[in-house]
Amino acid sequence: MSISNNERLVYEPMFARPRVTWPGGKKVAFWHAPNVEHYDFIAPGGGSPQGRVAYPDVQHYMHRDSGNRIGLWRMLRVVDQFEMPSTVSLSLSLLEEQPEIRDAMFARDWEIMSHGISNLRPLYDMPYDDESEFYALSQRLSETYYGGRRIKGMLGPKVSGTDNTADLMARHGMQYFADWIHDEQPRPLRVDGPQRLVSIPYSYMLNDVPMIHARSLSGRDFLDLTFAQLDRLLRDAEHDGQARVMCFATHPFLAGQPWFERYLSEVFERVRADDRVWCTTAGAITDHYLQNNYDAHIASAAEWESSHRVVGAREEATA
Repeated sequence: MSISNNERLVYEPMFARPRVTWPGGKKVAFWHAPNVEHYDFIAPGGGSPQGRVAYPDVQHYMHRDSGNRIGLWRMLRVVDQFEMPSTVSLSLSLLEEQPEIRDAMFARDWEIMSHGISNLRPLYDMPYDDESEFYALSQRLSETYYGGRRIKGMLGPKVSGTDNTADLMARHGMQYFADWIHDEQPRPLRVDGPQRLVSIPYSYMLNDVPMIHARSLSGRDFLDLTFAQLDRLLRDAEHDGQARVMCFATHPFLAGQPWFERYLSEVFERVRADDRVWCTTAGAITDHYLQNNYDAHIASAAEWESSHRVVGAREEATA
């Protein structure tokens, strides 16, 4: 069975869905997604970290690579202070090439979410067999260098993919896909086999690079945006009983800058102080959803689709 990407999503508006709840009655599941990335100095397919500059792009390469040399270690002090669980969006070549980063993540029990091999090696237009081998290699790297653990999910390198991506992820044992970035809750994604795959809400808005690096928000603006999002999600969850997901995405080359540390600390302090917030990982959110909500959401969405197809057919017949 071939499924195109515009058929992947199992659609149903939130008000019609069976309720999602989190452990202990928490209202918002907060997951921190540090993007620890590798950039080829000379990428196999060309290109540069900035995207508009011919390679070698020393300026932007060194800016990003400074996150692995300096910024990550400053971020870790804040992560440790607040004992913040983290799902690292990881360029997997770092498991082998920078063992000090690998060991620091493993010591903190960070969950790995694949972010490709390197962030300048996207999946666009990749042939089926090559893409399948990419996932096999991803799992081998994790099993070899990360204590035998297998990877449960992915944010595509440069948020890229093909029409085969979801199917191949599921076949290679992955259970969540962060590229879809929608709905404030996990949602089922259709795949061409018996495996189950869900979309897990990542964020472009609560994300330091698009908001600060690309749109020039100040640190205080970014903090205000983050707290406004948290407050609204909490109020909405209390109003309609639908628990929400809030992803907070960071990049060590930005969030690890000296001036940003105070803002990262304020975010973590705020979510840790609110007993309505479940500070967790993307994998734990996925596990809970698969165990408690997935089947009910599939069945409810099928009923919604069936009933609205009937309404649509009647409207066409009377037109």
